[in-house]
Amino acid sequence: MPHYVVDKVAEALNTKRKAINGSKILISGVAYKRDIDDLREAPSLDVIGLLHGRGAKVSYHDPHVPEIPAREWAGRFDLKSSPVPRGSYGDYDCVVIITDHKACDYTAMVAEADLIVDTRNAIKLAAPNVFKLGAPRPEDEKVEIG
Repeated sequence: MPHYVVDKVAEALNTKRKAINGSKILISGVAYKRDIDDLREAPSLDVIGLLHGRGAKVSYHDPHVPEIPAREWAGRFDLKSSPVPRGSYGDYDCVVIITDHKACDYTAMVAEADLIVDTRNAIKLAAPNVFKLGAPRPEDEKVEIG
């Protein structure tokens, strides 16, 4: 699945004529399950490693995981959870929801982020900037938002 998620990120970025290489990507939620701090077997670590390996500038936000030690992921350097104050989702080329924590402000995310890849169906309403796994691309859905 991590490779599929990275391919979906590449597809989303391609709609904006951007490559993964050099893109600023925020991973929203890295824990194995919602509202816990357990990283064991978390697919987010593989996604972070794959994106990093393809040249992305990867950050993450997780209210339950303040840092990821270097030994936990392929990049082999410590990562710290980035604060995401209101208005800052637009600082990223793409936001990838991997763990759908209840504390995340998905309304602000949809309003501010240029692109979102939602792997958990955390965003219930159709939006042109949201890509879901296995779903058609937003422009193919013919959904009007108003």
